[in-house]
Amino acid sequence: MDLNTIIDDLQEYCYEDEESIKLDKEMFDNYQIEFLDGFIGIIINQYKDSNKFEVYLSIKNKNKIACPLLYKEFNNVMDAKIYYKELKNLVDNSDEKNIINRCKIGL
Repeated sequence: MDLNTIIDDLQEYCYEDEESIKLDKEMFDNYQIEFLDGFIGIIINQYKDSNKFEVYLSIKNKNKIACPLLYKEFNNVMDAKIYYKELKNLVDNSDEKNIINRCKIGL
């Protein structure tokens, strides 16, 4: 599988919310491993002005990125951590095809 093609294909599944992009956030936790000829990662960000969290997956290589995939927001850290662990389990225990399909249909 060519990662550039996969990233292009996944662009339509990336969550876009102009309001959340503008908000001030800091990274709470992250995980990244090699994926084909690039990387796959999971990120938890915490909004600085509230107790909200966002969790999502990203797939990137040297030139492109598909992000955020499988995006969810949470009102508490426990729920965010649970979802983070679900995504980590998907990444650690699935092959490339299954991960890509999950990005398209959701968890």
